[in-house]
Amino acid sequence: MNTRERFQRILNFDRPDRLPVIEWATWWHLTIDRWQQEGLPKGLDILQIQEFFGLDPMVQCWFGSRSRLCPSPPAHGASIIQTADDYKRLRDAGALFPDIDLATTAFAKNRSRHDRGEVTFWFTFEGFFWFPRTLLGIENHLYAFYDQPELMKMINQDQANYCVRLLEKILAEYQPEFMTFAEDMNYNHGAMISEAQFDEFMLPYYREVVPILKEHKVKVIIDSDGDITPCINWFKRAGIDGVLPLERQAGVDINRLRRDHPDFLFMGGFDKMTMHRGKEAIVAEFERLRPAAASGGFLPSCDHQTPPAVSIDDYRLYLECFREFAYLFD
Repeated sequence: MNTRERFQRILNFDRPDRLPVIEWATWWHLTIDRWQQEGLPKGLDILQIQEFFGLDPMVQCWFGSRSRLCPSPPAHGASIIQTADDYKRLRDAGALFPDIDLATTAFAKNRSRHDRGEVTFWFTFEGFFWFPRTLLGIENHLYAFYDQPELMKMINQDQANYCVRLLEKILAEYQPEFMTFAEDMNYNHGAMISEAQFDEFMLPYYREVVPILKEHKVKVIIDSDGDITPCINWFKRAGIDGVLPLERQAGVDINRLRRDHPDFLFMGGFDKMTMHRGKEAIVAEFERLRPAAASGGFLPSCDHQTPPAVSIDDYRLYLECFREFAYLFD
C-alpha cells in the first residue's frame, strides 16, 4: 500500500496496512537551526526534511489572499486597514486576491510522484476568521464583529469568491487528498467568537465554498489552535469533515472527541511537550491516542510544530516509537 492509499483509507474511515507516519506542520526555524548543528544537512526544503527522517511525505500549497503589493503590518497583529474605504483601496489596487500560476507550485513539481502514490497533496486557504484578521489586526478584528459588520461581510464575500475562482483552477488540474482552512479562532479556553457570530459572519461563506470541494471528493479540514471542542458542531453544519491540530496543552481530548463525533476526521493530537522527555513518556502519549487511532478517521501527528527543546536524537526516538505505533492494526 502506498502513501496516498494509506492516507485515503484513513480519510474514508477504511483500514490501511498501517497508519501514515506524518508531520503535517513544518518545523520551527529554531528547531531546524538546532538540528542543523546536530546533523541535519543544511539547505533542505520541507519535503526533503520529511524524507531525511523517513516520514510519509506530504506536499502542501498555501494559497494566500494577499499579493506582493499588499503592505505588511507595522508589527505582529497590527492593522493594515481601518475602514471599508481602506479595504476597497487595497483591493482595487491589486494588493489582494492574486492570480496563481499553478505551474510554479509544489504540486506541479511533484505531480508525477503524486500520480505514483508516493506523496500526499493538500492545500490551504485563509479562512473567514483568519483573513479579515490579517487585514484589520487582532484587536480591531474582534471589535469589527460589532462596529463594522458590513466590512467584515464584504471581506468574507470577496474571500469566498476568490476561493471559488482558485478551486476552478486547482481542481481542474489536481486531485488533492484534503485541504485546510486556516482559522486559528480558538484559544486554550475555547472559541474567540460566539456561535451566533459564526453563523452570521462565517457560515454563509463556507456554504459557498465547501460544496465545490465535496463535489471533487476533497476532504475539508479546519486548522485552529487552542480548544476547538465547542466549535465542532458549528463546523459540521458548514459541511466540514474534520479538524486539526488538537492541542493537548489546551485540554483537547481526542478520545472524547471520537466518542462524541464518531464520523469526524481528526489530525494531530500528540502532545509535543512529551517529545523531549524520553521513550517512556513518548510511548505513554502514543498509548493515550490508541483508542481513537484504532477507531479510524484519525491521523496521529505532533499537535503543532516540534519545539526547539527537542533534539534531533529526541525526534528520531519519537519517530521510532511512532513507527511501532503505526502498525496498531496488526
